[in-house]
Amino acid sequence: MQLTSTRVIALVLFDLVLFGIAAFVMLQWMPKPLKPFDYLLVGGVATLISLLGVWLLVSRELPNRTAFLFQRRPKK
Repeated sequence: MQLTSTRVIALVLFDLVLFGIAAFVMLQWMPKPLKPFDYLLVGGVATLISLLGVWLLVSRELPNRTAFLFQRRPKK
């Protein structure tokens, strides 16, 4: 997969926006007052969501999607 600089910038911006939205929603959803562990949990879950989003986006853009996770061996 050949990533151009504009695609890389768009991917990074998508990742930052996805992280920010996930963190904001979780901070609004959690009961107040927040403890340091709550902030750790919000950051960890937001990181997981943003990495999953980028992984899905990159896997969707690949030209050969069937060989993304595994590659079939030729029959002997």
